[in-house]
Amino acid sequence: MALTSGTRLGPYEVLAKLGEGGMGEVYRARDTKLQRDVAIKILPELASADGDRVARFTREAQLLAALNHPNIAQIFGLEATPDGHALVMELVAGDTLTAVIARDSPRGLHLDDALAIARQIADALEAAHEKSIIHRDMKPGNVMVTPDGQVKVLDFGLGKALESEAPGAASNSPTMTVRATQAGMILGTAGYMSPEQAKGRAADRRSDVWAFGCILFEMLAGRRAFEGEDVSDTLANILRGEPDWTALPPNLSPAIRTLIERCLVKDRTRRISDISTAKFLLNEPASLGSTAAGMSARAREPRSIRPSQLVAGMIAAAAIGAAVMWVAGPSPSPSSPAAVARVSVVLPAGAELEDIDIAPFALSPDGSMLAFTAYADGKVMLYQRALAEAEAKVLAGTDGAQMPFFSFDSKWIGFFANGQLKKVAVGGGVLEALCPAQNGRGGTWGEDGQIYFAQTNRTGIWRIAASGGAPTEFTQLKREAGEVSHRWPQTLPGHHLIYTVWTGPGPDEKSVVMRTAAGEQITLVRGGDRGRFAAPGYLVYSRGDSLMALAFDPAKPDLSGAVPVRLPGPIRGDSTEAPAFEVSAAGLLATLPAGPDRVARRIVWVDETGRTEALPPPAQAYEHVSISPDGKRAVVQIMEGVVNLWMYDFERGALTPFVKAGSSSQAPVWTHDSQRVIYRATRKGFRNLYWRAADGTGDEERLTTKDGVNQTPQSVSPDGKWAIFSELGGDTGGDVWRVSLDTGHRVELLVSGPSNQGFGVVSPGGDWLAYVDDDSGRNEIYLRPFPGPGPRAPISKDGGIEPRWSRDGRKLYFVTGDKFMVSDLTWAPSFTASVPRQLYQAPFLIGQNGATPFTVASDGRFLRVQLVKPDPPPTRIDIVINWRDELARLVK
Repeated sequence: MALTSGTRLGPYEVLAKLGEGGMGEVYRARDTKLQRDVAIKILPELASADGDRVARFTREAQLLAALNHPNIAQIFGLEATPDGHALVMELVAGDTLTAVIARDSPRGLHLDDALAIARQIADALEAAHEKSIIHRDMKPGNVMVTPDGQVKVLDFGLGKALESEAPGAASNSPTMTVRATQAGMILGTAGYMSPEQAKGRAADRRSDVWAFGCILFEMLAGRRAFEGEDVSDTLANILRGEPDWTALPPNLSPAIRTLIERCLVKDRTRRISDISTAKFLLNEPASLGSTAAGMSARAREPRSIRPSQLVAGMIAAAAIGAAVMWVAGPSPSPSSPAAVARVSVVLPAGAELEDIDIAPFALSPDGSMLAFTAYADGKVMLYQRALAEAEAKVLAGTDGAQMPFFSFDSKWIGFFANGQLKKVAVGGGVLEALCPAQNGRGGTWGEDGQIYFAQTNRTGIWRIAASGGAPTEFTQLKREAGEVSHRWPQTLPGHHLIYTVWTGPGPDEKSVVMRTAAGEQITLVRGGDRGRFAAPGYLVYSRGDSLMALAFDPAKPDLSGAVPVRLPGPIRGDSTEAPAFEVSAAGLLATLPAGPDRVARRIVWVDETGRTEALPPPAQAYEHVSISPDGKRAVVQIMEGVVNLWMYDFERGALTPFVKAGSSSQAPVWTHDSQRVIYRATRKGFRNLYWRAADGTGDEERLTTKDGVNQTPQSVSPDGKWAIFSELGGDTGGDVWRVSLDTGHRVELLVSGPSNQGFGVVSPGGDWLAYVDDDSGRNEIYLRPFPGPGPRAPISKDGGIEPRWSRDGRKLYFVTGDKFMVSDLTWAPSFTASVPRQLYQAPFLIGQNGATPFTVASDGRFLRVQLVKPDPPPTRIDIVINWRDELARLVK
């Protein structure tokens, strides 16, 4: 459908035609509603009835809508027209990279300009690949460069979500015809097409890496890497020929040339396998030497490779698709620090890491292997990846595996699965269950042949001979000090052990402790988690989503007065559990990638359709909101080093401090008259219930006084007489209690048992209690009479937490994963609960340690904590090689 100036498509008025290509005509248009210029792509009339082509056009809209990145042109909408389809996109001012190269110089762009553009292209591709999206038609014509130097990648019209790939299928082939009567339609541009695409095979991430190498070559050489008189000739050169390497600048850094060469390896199993590798090399100053003379001078230095460099070489050559590594060239002398390298191990296609916040991977002590637990094909399994190999191996019999750890000699992998501690031989085969370990929290395999492990999330550290036998308790919880669990153990030289003492979910409620060979327990770091000894002399631990480090000698463990160093970059962690990282005795560090907005959240109104309306306060680390019964205010929980409570006034639209102490205050709930707020507070080692006047006057008052437990308020009975709370850490695990709000503050047990119960919420009528029980092996929602006793009625069917009543008591809302569910309740003539149905699915914060991050307003809306830009599911594990040398430079 040809458009003329003045034509209207909905709110868009066409201004002028910008161009056309095989996938459609492009017009400049004006958005008359938002008063901005946009680009509109129209599918040609001759293809409007072509189902395949319409599907590709629709797919382009869907793929672009999934991408939100400053280097990718944004999609604004998809419009249906009487004669076709229109894609409304961001209008990017500037020139195509083709034009930039043509006008700059016949010998190519200046190195600095080329690298600046290449870095931004790599950023865009990495963002797309993390969402399992490939471009399949990367070329300079699909790259715009704005006047201020910003790059925008255009036209993901040939992109394809990897999950739907069917390798070898004709529909995936970029060289197949769309219809038998149409001769040789190429889906892709010949000069930048990878060899596998030229052969009619399915494209993957490595196909974009090939195209990236072609673009980088062209920017530096001023000519294409592969050319021919026609399409057939060009494809033949791609399949059999080589670029004219002499066209590259003679003084180009060998590292950059090697990068291009490794992008343009025809066998994609030997090509750089992940664009993040190329991105790192472009961002690493050590790889960007400017003169051949300087490199030649270094080439005459004697070559000496240390063992850790050999590990790096193995990863470079095989695990990361033969990526460029500094050890591939001349190496420093033995007295010089080794080059630090960062590489990524990409997960198998379709696999997702299991429980990324409870240690989903481990490095072998010798640095040769990575083990990880991942969900694929409907189940969780343990994978083993030799870093010198290209593929991960699934270990048979490891269904349900969690929290792997290696033996000291790197020959075995210990792990938790289905309520047991197990071990399996590296490579698979021999597998043995050692002892019960329900809901464990980490293990370590000592040189003494003992496995030290956290048997549950509320016990001390236990040990068992790796050959089998009966487990024995190794560390004891100090209940009087409020210790809830010991977790994440690691053996140290000299038969010492370090582990985390967990007294609550706040960052100030965790400590790294060492048990000496003599049995003495010494606190090393307060406010630290998941301590790891990095030989020869460093203690590394997490604090929030940061890695911290201290110089540390296990023989002299007094760290009083020591000042920790914050290491560069965030680490990934999705809850109050320890973020995912691991160190190896061979000098490697493994982490998960974390985005810059990982803790940015906002408070929003949400209706039953999932439509949101943000409140005025800026995005920050909100964790919980609770609306007052009169609807005028809300208490907001914010992570600020410790967890503090703020008061939000709806009329004023402002936050003011409510409870800010030197230790955490969490999980606020209101009294029925909106006059007081009840919350859990950590005070002098105790985690009990406190309350305070809602106007902020007066001091807080302690409601419960039980030692050695973690108590979390959940609701207040409608008559205002009782506060219902969960208790964790007692002899029976998690239980539901109530405390009277009169002057006596007597405490009564409501729900208990061998399993864990929590999230107790009283109905508006005051006669039913909704709560969570995990006796089936997962959390489910139940109802029972309040205060009881009486039989329970099941509500959820596929798991559920965080129950909340509607104000009229006719609905019960709850959360299953990222799904917001509801069950309709009927009370007369008898009680019935409908099968739960999903209201919406969206990235909202999930409750942590008993705190529910949403509340129901009187008008039926919900106040929730929304993730602004949640990190996508990780598709790779990042590894730093020769990390100890970097650590030594940072920790003086």
